[in-house]
Amino acid sequence: MNRRCFNVGAVVLVCALLLLSTTGVFAQRFVDVQAGYGTLQAAISADSANRVANPNTVYRVHRGSADSVYYLSSTLTNWGSMPLRIEAVGTGALPSFICATLSDGSAISPMISAKADFSLKRVVLNGVNTLGAIVDSVVRIQASPVRVDFDSCQVNMSSQAFIRVDNTNARIFLKNCRVANIYSDWANARGVDNRGITIDTLSMVGCSFTRIAFRVYRDGGGILTYGYFNHNTFTENAETLLGLGSTKSITFINNLVVNCGFLGKGKSSNNRLISLTPLATGQSAYVSNNVFWSDTTALLAAYKSVSDTIVSLPLFADTLVTFIKAAGLTNTNIVSPVTFTAPPNNVVKAIKIDSIAKWYWKNPGTLDASIIKVDSIKFVNLAYNTSAPAYKFGADGKPAGATEWFGIVVSVEKAAAGTLPSAYSLSQNYPNPFNPSTAISYQLPAAGHVSLKVFDLLGREIATLVHGNLSAGTHTVQWDASSQPSGVYMYRLEVNGASQTKKMVLTK
Repeated sequence: MNRRCFNVGAVVLVCALLLLSTTGVFAQRFVDVQAGYGTLQAAISADSANRVANPNTVYRVHRGSADSVYYLSSTLTNWGSMPLRIEAVGTGALPSFICATLSDGSAISPMISAKADFSLKRVVLNGVNTLGAIVDSVVRIQASPVRVDFDSCQVNMSSQAFIRVDNTNARIFLKNCRVANIYSDWANARGVDNRGITIDTLSMVGCSFTRIAFRVYRDGGGILTYGYFNHNTFTENAETLLGLGSTKSITFINNLVVNCGFLGKGKSSNNRLISLTPLATGQSAYVSNNVFWSDTTALLAAYKSVSDTIVSLPLFADTLVTFIKAAGLTNTNIVSPVTFTAPPNNVVKAIKIDSIAKWYWKNPGTLDASIIKVDSIKFVNLAYNTSAPAYKFGADGKPAGATEWFGIVVSVEKAAAGTLPSAYSLSQNYPNPFNPSTAISYQLPAAGHVSLKVFDLLGREIATLVHGNLSAGTHTVQWDASSQPSGVYMYRLEVNGASQTKKMVLTK
């Protein structure tokens, strides 16, 4: 009997394994790669057959000392149609990727060519090679469709762009990243550069952008189908911050914008800090709980001549203002000062550079050699005074801007996607039954005022989980019921005149 049962179990196990293989589900597979010259490319190339057999392969680079450097002997790419996933493991300093030097002294560029889905976690991308030459672009998306995920990465220096999009339908997800010193001249240097084509999704959550010369996002005449910007810090970025162009749907919430979008006399005066080109139909925008501030005294002091003036820019393009007023969000964005714990200006003065404004006016068309010599990401600290209104101004009650500077981990309640929910819906909590916490998700096809509350079976209100304006999309909130007794509870979602209620069970 036991043997027969064992055989049946074995057959079930084999069938399960066959099912997994035929449905494209693979166990995660890891390949460890040591630091050195060309070691990463060599490992990926040698392992290409195995990666095709198991697309769920992850190449692990190692954290540790300052010597944890991976010199890229050529542009890092997928070498085929399979996804490429790279992440750092261990503790200590993040590993650095640095481009090798070509025979003419220039740097290999781009550092990364995404020709299929590409994922990178906990890595420093240094766009300056050992001879001081600078890459043109750090990442180029050169196939369609491609999804790019960067999580907790640091990017320093590029003369043209951090990410340049050359093919349609790209989906770009940046989470908890720091990007600094993208610079060439007034008409170049971008965070994400759309080359006049359609991008499906651009999501920036918990990121910091410092000293991006032209625009953190530049549309180039293309269309961004869906843009999602939540809890980011933007500081010392010149020209228009986000040139969104013909964006179909934009969500810009909980962000901190400091000393951005400044222009001097003679520069274009028709820009907006965030611009948006109106579409005939189907366009939506949700802009709420953002903090803006410019230290005009410091900016004026940076200019090369006292006869120069600061052009005072409206925060939003007229199209965005219309959306904000229509949603009743006019007073949910404030212009309010903050004082950085270690201001970027003060930090870079130690290396003989003031602000990006003085950097420009020193020689607007030429790279300043002194900034090339330092990875300034390591010096910048964008925490600010907790007495500022910005500190509790986020819609979630957390600081505006990237909360990592305060040691706060923000749960990303929404992974941006190319399409929005078609109807209001409240999902069943998970896990259920639970002890002591559970997650509740809900879907909003349009922005609105949301109330999510928990009640006992007698109808008494136990907890308010959400109360405020939220953007369209899928949201998730946690309920910690540690202080509540076991039993059945009801949770109710109310938004834009619609309501739904579900049950959940707490078992202790």
